[in-house]
Amino acid sequence: MSTTTERPPFGLTVSERERCKIFHLSGRLMDQKEADSLMQTLDRELGEQRDLNVLLDMSALQYMNSTGLNILISVLTRTRKNGGEVLISGMSNGVRQLFIVTKLDSVFTIKASIDEALASLAKG
Repeated sequence: MSTTTERPPFGLTVSERERCKIFHLSGRLMDQKEADSLMQTLDRELGEQRDLNVLLDMSALQYMNSTGLNILISVLTRTRKNGGEVLISGMSNGVRQLFIVTKLDSVFTIKASIDEALASLAKG
């Protein structure tokens, strides 16, 4: 009898609202192959656009390790360099703990929902 826990694969979809690219992350972000896939999508979607904001929707992201954190720091650096801002929404308790331990919760703007994040950008 198998007692394996289901581990959904990493997934990523992209949408755009109010001059903000929204990256909807799901599953588990934890290996280099997933990281490379995410970076390719980010490169394709963001290019060298100026003043474009990025929202990372983590409401369906179950787990992330240091590989994922490295990507997020890269996204933050790149976006700010081009005049935009990065926000995170819908973070699970487990992922939030990772941000607290690494002190990244003081670097990223974290909001409860996509709508709340977009509203904070509009107030600018």
